[in-house]
Amino acid sequence: MGLTSINNARMYQLLSVGQAQEVLESQLAERILIVGSGVLECMIAIELAEQGKEITLVEKTDELLLDCLDTPKRVELLKKLEYLVVTIFLETSVSKVLENQVCLCSQEGFETFLDIDNMIVPKKL
Repeated sequence: MGLTSINNARMYQLLSVGQAQEVLESQLAERILIVGSGVLECMIAIELAEQGKEITLVEKTDELLLDCLDTPKRVELLKKLEYLVVTIFLETSVSKVLENQVCLCSQEGFETFLDIDNMIVPKKL
């Protein structure tokens, strides 16, 4: 697993599906930002939220779980995300990573600063 430290925030980069378990077993702090909203990212978000972590998902498109549209799995995952109160930003990307903070930018150009302890990103950001 690629574990990189950016200032004080720890960033985990998922290079393969098998590394998801390594991330879940790591000593993650309370506020976690997950970039992307595929099945793997959403399952990690659900697992961490069930552990009591404060989870935020950031997706650059206008829809979650594009890799499983029209499947029962998508409906199940969406319900769990809603039940666990995972914060979701659609049509948004990470524009800056600062010390324990990220700057999110919407497609309209609005910026939001979010305090985080850990960040989980796909292999290609």
